[in-house]
Order: sequence, then C-alpha cells, then structure tokens
Amino acid sequence: MAMDRARELLGKFRVLRLSPEAKERALKDTAWADGLRGIAAVFVVSSHLVLCYARGVVPPCCAKDSTTPSLFQRPILRLVASGHSWVALFFILMGFVNALKPIQLARSGLIDKALSKLASASFSRIFRLVLPATAATIISWFICNLGLYKISESSDAYWLNTTTPLPSDGWPQAVKDLMSALQRTWLYYGENPYDQPQWALIYLLQGSVMIISALSLVISMTPLWRTVTLVILSLWSLNWSRVIGDPFTGLCCFAGILLGEVSLTNIPQRASAISPYLSPPLILLALIMMSYPGSFYQASAWSTWLHDFAIQYVPSDITNTVDRMYGSVGGLLLMVGVIISPHARWLLSRRPLQWLGKVSFAIYLLHGLLLRTVFAWVLHFGHQKQPIAQYTPEGTEDFVDRYPVPGFFQCAVATIVLFICIAGASHSWNVKFEPVFARITTKLEGLVTGKFYLEVKSEEKNLLPLRKD
Repeated sequence: MAMDRARELLGKFRVLRLSPEAKERALKDTAWADGLRGIAAVFVVSSHLVLCYARGVVPPCCAKDSTTPSLFQRPILRLVASGHSWVALFFILMGFVNALKPIQLARSGLIDKALSKLASASFSRIFRLVLPATAATIISWFICNLGLYKISESSDAYWLNTTTPLPSDGWPQAVKDLMSALQRTWLYYGENPYDQPQWALIYLLQGSVMIISALSLVISMTPLWRTVTLVILSLWSLNWSRVIGDPFTGLCCFAGILLGEVSLTNIPQRASAISPYLSPPLILLALIMMSYPGSFYQASAWSTWLHDFAIQYVPSDITNTVDRMYGSVGGLLLMVGVIISPHARWLLSRRPLQWLGKVSFAIYLLHGLLLRTVFAWVLHFGHQKQPIAQYTPEGTEDFVDRYPVPGFFQCAVATIVLFICIAGASHSWNVKFEPVFARITTKLEGLVTGKFYLEVKSEEKNLLPLRKD
C-alpha cells in the first residue's frame, strides 16, 4: 500500500517536470519578466496594506510581551511589508527589458538599427511615464476636492491617515495646488500630495535616461567590453546614489542591462543543467536579503547580523541605506536565479502573471487612489469616530477623533474588495487610457522629429486641386 502511494506521488511529480522542448522554449522566452513585474506590483500594494492595519509586521520581531516573531515577521514571509525591495525590482526589470532588443540587434551586427531604436525609445519612455502619472494625479486631485477622501483622512490606519491630502480652499486654489503637485512629482525630494506612491517616478525617469544613455554608449562595443563598461558604471553609480539619495537607481538599471546581455548568451542554457540545485538556494538567499526591514533591524538576530555584515564589508558611503542596498542586491540575485532556471521562467510566464505584469504600472498608479476611497469606505463601514490617543513630538498625549482600525474580518473583506477594484480599474486603464497615451506620444515624437510637419505638408499637397489642361 505504501509503495503504491509512493508511486502515485512520484507520478504526480513527473507531471510537473518540463519536457526538453518546454525547457528550450522557456529559456528563449522573456514573458517571465512580465510575471515578475506583476508580482512586484502586488507586493507594493501589500506593503501599504500592512501600514494600514498590520503595522506590527513592520519590525522583524516581536509583539509586546513576546520573544517570538509572528508568522509574517519572519524572513521571506515578511516580504509583504518590504515595498522598498519590490520597487528596486522594478528598476532592475526596466534595465533588463529595455536592453534586450537593442543588444539583440547589436549582436546581429545591426548597430544602426539598434541606435535608431534607442533614439526613438529615449523620447517615448519619458512621455509614457509622464502622461499616465499626470492623468492619475488629476483624477486623484479631482476626487480629493469633491470630498471623497474624507473617511480616509479621518482614519486611524497609518498609511491612509498620513498620505491623504486635504481639499483645497476653493477651486482657484485647487488649480494652483494641482500645478504644484504635477511639478513636485518630477523634483528630487518633492512629493505629490495627491498620490504619494509617485515618489518613485522621478527615479524611474532618471533610470530611463541612464538606461538609454548607457546603451547608446555601449551598443557598438563587443560583448566583453560592453560587460566591463556596465560593471564599471554599476559601481560608479553607488557614488551618485549617496549624493542624490536615490534608491540605488544606477546599480539596478545598469546591472539590469548586464543581465539582459547575459540572458542573450549561452550561459542560461549551460547553467540550466545545474539550475535545479543552484537556482532554489540562490532565490532563497535573494528573498531573505529582500526581507531586510526598512526599520527596527535590531529587533531580530537575523536582520542584526545582516546589518553588521553590511557595516563591516560595504563601503561606508552607502551604509546609511542598508535596506535599499539589500533590496537591490537581493533583487539582482533573484533575477539571476530566474534567468538560469527554465522552471522558474516557465512558472512566471503563466497567463495570470503575464496579465498582472501588463497592468503593473496601472496598479502602481491607481492603488493609492483606491486605498483612500473604496478600501477606506469598506474598512470603516458601520463605524463611528472615537477619541484615539496620539502622541505629540514632545511626548505628551493628545486625543483625536478618528475611525478605529476594525477587526480581522472587516480588514479581510476590505482587502478583497480592494484587489477586485484594482484589477478591474487597471484593466480598464490599459484598455481605455494607454492607447490614448500611446497616440499622444507618437504625435509628440513626430512633432519634435519633424515627421508630423512632413505629414501635414503631404496632406496639404494631396488636397490641392488638380490642374485641368
């Protein structure tokens, strides 16, 4: 009986094994990058939910009067609270995806075509960031000034309370506030009051410029010198990160390009034979590093050890951002583990994850708006404000009327409703708005390159009356 059961389990395991043809397809396909990006977007949302109703998960240990960490305070599981690590993965994937086509063309000897593609991408990347972000800000600004953020503003959920803007004093002032918010989105140390998650967009824009510039520099080099140059740029960028306080944008973007170069060689094919033994521990190590907390590292032995290791062996310039460093390096190791593993690639290429990846930017832009509206409404439905103790910077206690954070069941219902709304809104955004942004970008690109002028002149010529002999 036991032998029959063992054979049955072995048969099920064999079903999960990939055929040689499936492995070969997985090693050629890059759809897994969409899947990984989609997962990153979901975990960014989860990190904000943690700050709403599960702030006890933020430290790696422990609850009051306890010496044992809870389930989601432990390494890997606490990735639900590690939004900084998933943002780092966005930068790495941006470098990786944007490098694939130009490097592929360069490896085929089509340098001019690669440079032409980069020239076009340098313009379109800017507006494909700016236009959606502008639209999302305007929508959030309008909702705010209609008073629909009122419940979120009065919530005791930390993220809602600290990121919800107040309505302006009249519509003339509201227009001024909107102009200021749109400007501050693209300034270092500025913050968009109507959509706090847009803090990362200035670094995404910076990263886009870095990627285009680096690829333009290295695209005509041999693969060896391209690799050497990208390694130098990655290390050099650590100095920039310290000076301007960015979340290791250069390291992530340049190393992402480097991973794109590696993925187009035969290294993943060769490493696939040992990937069942090499990839799992590598991914496990990466996820542990990405689990490093953004605060309270001293609360747990494992995070204290990682901090002390960084202080001892990492250049002192970047030890004040150890969480960003571990998030970035962990993200890079995760990418390496996936690139060499056909099984990981296959898993991340499943259709639901691909769909998540395609709407990931919409998720990032819209989730804050939906947290402050639908989520807040469901979270506090049926509750009245209560006096809740707050502590001033001087340490004195003050009481403020706010909606208390409800129990587990209502938090769970609000979370489910939120994700349903995010999925629907993100899909609609991609279907209705993204094509409009694409058309506007194409028109603007034609305008600055002179193509639009030539098209207009051609149309005018066609409209001239024909001469009659």
